[in-house]
Amino acid sequence: MKKMLFLSLFALTAITACKKDSLGTKPVITFKSYSSVPISSSYGLDITFEVKDGDGDIENSFNFAAIYDTQPTDTAFESRPMPELDAHKGTKLTAEVVLHLVGTDFPQTGANPIPKDSVHYLVYIVDDANNHSDTIVTPKVEVQYQ
Repeated sequence: MKKMLFLSLFALTAITACKKDSLGTKPVITFKSYSSVPISSSYGLDITFEVKDGDGDIENSFNFAAIYDTQPTDTAFESRPMPELDAHKGTKLTAEVVLHLVGTDFPQTGANPIPKDSVHYLVYIVDDANNHSDTIVTPKVEVQYQ
């Protein structure tokens, strides 16, 4: 009886260990880093992400929303094209992508500026088959205005 239990446990362990990676057609995005901390609004910012896609058709759009307030009333996503990743449709892809933001992507200060001293981003990606990744939230980072 003990031998049967041991063999069953061994067989179950072997089956689960050989299970194929289940990265599907839905793209996955994770935050990696900011180019600088704190951010200088006049110089801009690069945000690095890791993207994964099970079928390699990820070269569509990169969508993000800057969140300056703790409870925003409206979240307006801006879309940018994904960089060329030399992906091959049908091939699993893992890549590092950079979202480049320039000074005009930050709110400009006027005669009566509203201090917005930190920002974080909501980000999701869309692949060519219109599959959306989950929306992720980047860490908060300080913004310095000139």
